[in-house]
Amino acid sequence: MNKVQKVYTLAKAAYDIAFEGEEWELVEALETPLVEAEGALVEWALDYAEKTGTIPTKLLATLRDRWMFPPHHGKMIELAMKLSI
Repeated sequence: MNKVQKVYTLAKAAYDIAFEGEEWELVEALETPLVEAEGALVEWALDYAEKTGTIPTKLLATLRDRWMFPPHHGKMIELAMKLSI
């Protein structure tokens, strides 16, 4: 696991714990760091895909613009977490 993946994992864990504990002020405070960590994770994964040529250029452009929308969001996060480089 690289640094970007670790940052995302920690941000997601903190957010999930706050959400499960119904600590709504904390959830709100953790939302921005989580969204930023997700963005960094997906950008890192897309940069890697671009460098290795594993995703066609046209699809990369689409994913960069739309990764945060359903149904792409969950899949992009999951795929980025599976990368091991």
